[in-house]
Amino acid sequence: AVLSSGLSILFWLNFASSLFGGSLAIFMFELYFGLLVFVGYIVFDTQEIIERAHFGDLDYVKHALTLFTDFFGVFVRILIIMLKNSIERAEEKKRRRRD
Repeated sequence: AVLSSGLSILFWLNFASSLFGGSLAIFMFELYFGLLVFVGYIVFDTQEIIERAHFGDLDYVKHALTLFTDFFGVFVRILIIMLKNSIERAEEKKRRRRD
């Protein structure tokens, strides 16, 4: 229930940002909160897959796709964080060269 609520918060924040114009603070909150939510989904889905396997559900493809979507969400957010940090470092270098 907590993870679904977190995902719902992300959806509504994204919707409100697109309607009213977002700020950097909201974008960063969405980014890091989304990362936290998707890491939570990885833990939850892994636990669920293990539990289902104990009861005989050995659908490897479905389980792999479930984890793949979770890892993809984490990967995209980490990629955006790294890109943002790289851009900030490049801007800092340019500023130092000018001074």
